[in-house]
Order: sequence, then C-alpha cells, then structure tokens
Amino acid sequence: MKRYPILNIDSTIEIRCQNQDISNAIYNSLLPDNINFPKNLNLEMKNIKNSILLSLKFKSNKEKGDSIETMSNTIDEIMEHVGIINDVIKND
Repeated sequence: MKRYPILNIDSTIEIRCQNQDISNAIYNSLLPDNINFPKNLNLEMKNIKNSILLSLKFKSNKEKGDSIETMSNTIDEIMEHVGIINDVIKND
C-alpha cells in the first residue's frame, strides 16, 4: 500500500473594510456558517477594528480521502458570502 505524506496548510486571510460597521456586519453574517466543519479543517475568525482575520488550518491525509479541495472550496464559499454581504450593505 502506498503511503502519502500528511499535508498541513495554514492560511490567513485579511478582509479590510471601509469602517467598523461594515466589518461588524460581515463578521456577524459569517458566524452562523462556521459550524460542522470537516475534522481536518479549522477556521478561526477575529474582528479587529476595520478588518476581519480568517485563520484556516488544514491537515490532509490522502489515505483517509482528505483533499486540499476541501480548503479551497471553503475559502471560495467564504469569499462568495463576503461578496453577497457587501452587495447587500451597499444597497441597504
């Protein structure tokens, strides 16, 4: 049986907002989505002044069927939600 290395990826994303109100709105809107994550993916969020910091940690084990696409898809989904929230705020 072929053995695959375990892959660890840590990523930090900073979302800079125009002001604290926008930062709070985006942060609070993303909070409910941060449940039931796969065991190999961890997300921590912080709202600091006008920025939201997202810290993602991924641990892949190919033998268990883990894929880096899990992390990639999660980041894509978060960024899509941020875009939608931002559009709603602009039109509000």
